[in-house]
Amino acid sequence: MAAVPDQSAGIRHRLAQLTALPRWGADGTDPDTARARLTELVAAATHRYATHGHGEPVMLVHAATAPNAVLRALPALPRSLWAPSVGAAWAASAAVTAAYTPAAPAAYATGAAYATGAAYAAGAAPDPGEVFARAAAHGDDHAIKFADTALDVGDPLALTAAALAVELIGPDAA
Repeated sequence: MAAVPDQSAGIRHRLAQLTALPRWGADGTDPDTARARLTELVAAATHRYATHGHGEPVMLVHAATAPNAVLRALPALPRSLWAPSVGAAWAASAAVTAAYTPAAPAAYATGAAYATGAAYAAGAAPDPGEVFARAAAHGDDHAIKFADTALDVGDPLALTAAALAVELIGPDAA
């Protein structure tokens, strides 16, 4: 997803620059395929934070947490609404990504170095309990929701992205 050209103002200004998003929904697919695509979207957005979260640490967590909220709500929805829900989650994630993506990614090794402990920088998987405990101790709801999403994804890159979010999100984040 390409960045919007003018990132000098807030989200309304940035979203107004979006004239179209590439289609990537689950229209016409069965509910189980829709769920699988939504799971992939959550993982991709969580992983992307590891190299792009520095662009706007608070806002970019929503690229992952919004579709994860939809994913968690799917079981409560009629299965006929699962595919349209994936389309809505994709649109929200893509819009936030386009509105707040930085000009260039950070090197993954640089991003991992933000996390405390040499083990993260060396590529070892962070402990899920430690990642969530650090987010909870931080206290910002964005850091906590992102860590929770990363735990759902569950792989080392997602956990490292969550540790990075705790480092990048300031103590007085909105």
